[in-house]
Amino acid sequence: MKKFFYIPLLILTAMLHAAESKGIEVQVELVSGTTQKAQFLGIERDTVNLGGYIKDQFTIVRIPKSQFKSIVDKQGNDLLNAPVDSSNQQASVPDSSAAPVDSAASPVAVDSASAAVAEADSSQKTSEPAIAKVFVGYEAEGIETQKASLLAVLTAELLDETGSNYAYVDSKQVEGCSDNSCIQDKYRKEGTKEILFGKISRSKSADSLDVELKRVLFEDSLPTITSTKTRISSTNPLSDAVVSNKIRDFVRESQGIKTKQAHTKSYIHVETDPEGAMLSRSEKDALCKTPCTFVTLDTGKIVLNAYWKVEHLWGAQTTVRPIPGDTVKISLKLKRISPEIRIMTQPSGAEIYTSTEEITKRSKPIAHTPNKFTYTDPGMVNLRLRREGYRDSLVSFYLAPVPETTLNIELQEIKDFNEMQAQKDWIRSRKIYHLGQALMGSAIAPAVVGALFLYLGQRDYSDAKDLKDELKMPTALNGENFQKKKEKNNDLAKSGDRKTIAGASFIGAGILLFGIGLYLTF
Repeated sequence: MKKFFYIPLLILTAMLHAAESKGIEVQVELVSGTTQKAQFLGIERDTVNLGGYIKDQFTIVRIPKSQFKSIVDKQGNDLLNAPVDSSNQQASVPDSSAAPVDSAASPVAVDSASAAVAEADSSQKTSEPAIAKVFVGYEAEGIETQKASLLAVLTAELLDETGSNYAYVDSKQVEGCSDNSCIQDKYRKEGTKEILFGKISRSKSADSLDVELKRVLFEDSLPTITSTKTRISSTNPLSDAVVSNKIRDFVRESQGIKTKQAHTKSYIHVETDPEGAMLSRSEKDALCKTPCTFVTLDTGKIVLNAYWKVEHLWGAQTTVRPIPGDTVKISLKLKRISPEIRIMTQPSGAEIYTSTEEITKRSKPIAHTPNKFTYTDPGMVNLRLRREGYRDSLVSFYLAPVPETTLNIELQEIKDFNEMQAQKDWIRSRKIYHLGQALMGSAIAPAVVGALFLYLGQRDYSDAKDLKDELKMPTALNGENFQKKKEKNNDLAKSGDRKTIAGASFIGAGILLFGIGLYLTF
């Protein structure tokens, strides 16, 4: 029964090619919502007679009146519901002179109608869609609607030049659809094999726009989607797209056509006051000494740093946008600066190491976060951060010749047991190392004291020897002076012994401490 409703629509479509009129030209609307132009031949017994040409043969088709919503002529008259008298009815039905065929008199008309129905039925199953490939323009954000429309037209023309046979359809004009999903589903059902969806949006850089073409191919049960992107200027999108051939190459790439990138060189000339400053780009080696000119293929913004170190550090920083095929001239006035690095971590209390190598128990931190310290050599700086319970963080950044560079780093907590155990072992070994260092350092004091006692003991021995030599001289053995000298000699000898023993003990203690410290250190 459903097929019956499609047959009149297909036959009515064929009637558009009628070469001459045999009835009243009307606009027909079926209950299903389909509208079509046809030739109205009259209404007979609740059946509407419509005529038209199929394969250059005029054919009459009869459709129940109940299937029509309206039949309106050029004057706006409703012929479906208008009262029809016998004279009008007689006039409206074609006679032998008006129509070469009649449904009752000539079987040819009926056969032709049947053939047309059969052909329409088969064509419904096998006919290809009128639009095989569709480009629906750009979904635009961050760009004026008029400019987006011009880019869409330009893209459509470039697609045509590639021979890809895309039909440009403005997405806003697709009936019944307000988004790309609806458009994709609508054209897929109609038999479209390929759709291009465009999108223009703001890029991460404030002065640029990202342009994307998403290609949807309906080859299998699931669509195949590929995407091509390019970037144009947000301030001059049309000139950037046209002059640099970005859109042309972009469109060709979306069709799988490889394009040869033509890079236009730009020149940047830099002068500084004073001259002889080192010129560099962020995260890159030095370029040259000013005044100088260098070549670049970049088209976006470039940050340049100039610094000059004589007794003190002098520097300046600027931003420049290259002009393809032209030279940009920059003049910089250097100022005296003392670059500082401010480091903050979450959580705080992390040790800061300047070495890029693995941290060992012998490594010494230069500070703890949060902290700020001076670094007088612009360029790449590598720092390593360590805090108990958190993974080490290696921080590499370009230190520009500016007064202050701030780093805010969030440390990652250790959750793996093996990593945590390894860090605890390291902390324990470092404590033992520091203890060994302390013992080696503390060994100096007893060694010095011991050496002092040995020195004093030797002096006592020397004084006792001098008195002993005096006592050997001829004198009264029992004299009072002789006895005093003898007693003093004995006292000096005993004092020398005590001091020597004490000195040796201190030195021994120092050697012991140093040995233990040395053992713990290594």
